[in-house]
Amino acid sequence: MRRLGIAMAISLAAGSALAQGREPILLRDMGSFHIGGRLIEISGQPIKEVVFTPGGVPAKMDPNGTYQVEQMYVQYFLPQNRKGKLPLLLWHGGGLTGVTYETKPDGGEGWLTYFIRRGWDAYISDAMERGRSGWTNTFQGEPMFLPLGDPWERFRIGAPGSWNADKAKRAT
Repeated sequence: MRRLGIAMAISLAAGSALAQGREPILLRDMGSFHIGGRLIEISGQPIKEVVFTPGGVPAKMDPNGTYQVEQMYVQYFLPQNRKGKLPLLLWHGGGLTGVTYETKPDGGEGWLTYFIRRGWDAYISDAMERGRSGWTNTFQGEPMFLPLGDPWERFRIGAPGSWNADKAKRAT
């Protein structure tokens, strides 16, 4: 099954790369794991009925049980022709997630692809309470979601107020 997943990923990457005129990325392995965290038990909460799709059949959701919280999610990509001596950990900052390294705000290849193409083992993290790391009510406040233009302006790709959904109208 794992080989099938790797073969599918390579096939998708090859098709995408060929369509864009780039060499396909060949991997010797890829995967993900969680680091740290702790288990918490939720009990005494009512069972809820939720509808996942408008007009769908309600499903019963029992929130009681054991959850892993406060862990970090890591996804890794190991290129076929390794050249870098040490692996790289791409750790995001601010309120961002590891997806920050996958592509640039303008749609171009991100740091992940850059390093993999040059033979570096790359690990992308989603810090605790970000992206795929999961959530807990340990911390106060609501989760924060950032609008599309935030990284464009915050990381000075463009000046404040320069974000536009139309790529041709973005000022750098």
